[in-house]
Amino acid sequence: MVAAPNLFVIGAPRCGTTSLYAGLKQHSDVYTSVLKEPHFYASDLPKQPHTVSSQEDYSRLFDARTNQRFSAEASVWYLYSPRAALAVARHNPGARVIVLLRSPVEMVLSLYHLYLRTGNEEERNADKALLRSESIAFEHSYFPPGLLYSGLMRFEQHLTAWFDALPREQIQVIFYEEFYSEPVQNFNRLCCWLGIDDRQDISFDSKVARQRVKMQAMKQILNLPPHLREKLNPKATEIHSGVKTNTISVNTRARLQAIAEQGFSNLSSLLGRPLPAQWWA
Repeated sequence: MVAAPNLFVIGAPRCGTTSLYAGLKQHSDVYTSVLKEPHFYASDLPKQPHTVSSQEDYSRLFDARTNQRFSAEASVWYLYSPRAALAVARHNPGARVIVLLRSPVEMVLSLYHLYLRTGNEEERNADKALLRSESIAFEHSYFPPGLLYSGLMRFEQHLTAWFDALPREQIQVIFYEEFYSEPVQNFNRLCCWLGIDDRQDISFDSKVARQRVKMQAMKQILNLPPHLREKLNPKATEIHSGVKTNTISVNTRARLQAIAEQGFSNLSSLLGRPLPAQWWA
């Protein structure tokens, strides 16, 4: 039997999920998997180096939980996995789900540069890569679905599967631009939604956050078998915070913006609220 978590941060990539997860790690009412993105429920997506496939291994990520109200993981590609939505709903119909969304154009620009650093992307011509219209896989690609950037921007299409699987009141959609304008205050509001203490001292300074959870993380790591420890990337923070190196033309940005805006009205209607002003050209 899978020790099913009851709190999921499901995406989107490059939208601040790591910082939010670091905030959750500091909260005494939340137990967080030390392996942030096991992607256990996304069996319809290719396995990545950190993917956990067996039920036994997945349960090991959470078996050190004690009396915390929530047990959490943050697999960002769950957003793009209809099978994950159904599996989460089946294993824990009362689960809470958090989705972080960002300007689709800024999201894919950031993802492209990340993939250049990690080797998933090999096309150095940014304009050509970002506007590709067909799926592709390079020799060293570890996650080809992420390389069709235009398809990743249709948030409304992917959210629908989750809204169909779980009651909407169990899903909290957060806009990156709004949340990180006042992260502490907005995190406290998120705690209210979760029904946990909203007065705890939570830091969104990355160095402070890492230091606060260091001992907790070490205990979890020591509790894992060697083959699961190997899935942890000690250089993940350095890789994910790298700088952009390739220039994006004004024309390419405009074309990406046009693609993104095709779904804005549908997304706004789906969520029942306007999108951030920063999303518009």
